[in-house]
Amino acid sequence: MAGTVSTSGGRRTAELVGDAPWLSRLEVSTPKFVEGLARVADVITTDGTLPVGLKALFAAAICAVKRDEALVDHFLAVAAKAGVAREHAEGASVGLLISRGITPHQLFVAATDAAYGPADHAAAATDATDSFDADVPGAYAYFERYFGFVPDYVELLGDRVGAGLEGYFLMRESSLGETPLPAMDMELLLCAVNAAEYQPRFVAIHSRGARRAGATEEQLVEATLVAMPFAGVASWLPAAQGVIDSRDVADS
Repeated sequence: MAGTVSTSGGRRTAELVGDAPWLSRLEVSTPKFVEGLARVADVITTDGTLPVGLKALFAAAICAVKRDEALVDHFLAVAAKAGVAREHAEGASVGLLISRGITPHQLFVAATDAAYGPADHAAAATDATDSFDADVPGAYAYFERYFGFVPDYVELLGDRVGAGLEGYFLMRESSLGETPLPAMDMELLLCAVNAAEYQPRFVAIHSRGARRAGATEEQLVEATLVAMPFAGVASWLPAAQGVIDSRDVADS
């Protein structure tokens, strides 16, 4: 990386994204832009209301959604170096699976193995299907506790395809509250991912969840700002809207 960039902004941005051939060209053509990008990068690469390692975990999740394998590897290596526990990265991969599906999850898991070493699969999975109680009334009760009401999209699934709601409920309860990644950190990760996907409604849902789990508004802003280098300034509008809409939790 040494010698590829020549300005302070370029070096600070490179600290975030690693060796990026496009960066030295950009700092020649638009150094002012690079300085602006560097100031956002500074927020992500230094401890603030959130630690660097956690923000690297969020960046890895965003890059997995964007299908950028090299950056997923880069940020999970940063997270590991910063002291993020492997089990927290494993937990994050489950949140990514429920949020954006199989392919981002696969990228994230592969990068986790690269950063932390191969996973230990010595322990066999136990088939505890009978202990995973789920029915439509129980799912409705879960969503009533989480939101304070049962959303119409939940009722639609429960009314028309009850087994689908049971599966949704089991995956959601497991991923948001039962992985080794603390609930607040999982909610913040999903805020960051949804900001990167320009989804204000989902940012608001998970901002409310993060607030209930103890997050401050400064932490919500810092988490969603992680999306900006990878999804552009356009990610900030849905991020801000979601954070603002979640203030009803703080005011209640």
